[in-house]
Amino acid sequence: MAFERRHLKEPTDAAGYLDRGNRFSRNGVYGKAIEDYNKALEMDSEFADAYYNRGCSWYEVGKYNEAISDLTRAIECDPLADHYYGQRALVYLFDDQPELSQADQDSAEELRVRAQEG
Repeated sequence: MAFERRHLKEPTDAAGYLDRGNRFSRNGVYGKAIEDYNKALEMDSEFADAYYNRGCSWYEVGKYNEAISDLTRAIECDPLADHYYGQRALVYLFDDQPELSQADQDSAEELRVRAQEG
């Protein structure tokens, strides 16, 4: 059975749209996920996780420029989230930008080490 929007309750806030978008994404329905992330960002333009997840969905559909843009915006909103850098490193790698990929991998590792050191 196809995963369709009618099976999900209509969200009322940005977090609800993020949650529903994540469910669409987990089921490979990236277009609908992106629509929900768009709505979340209309409600909260500083919602780092919505930028991150939309960037991941753009990556999944092969739109690397859009993915990089959203992941960069997520990093601007929350520069201490190491997984944002890790995901952008992956996109840079697939977009044939190995130097930028390595720089983001290094940033992610540095943030992880700092977090462990407390």
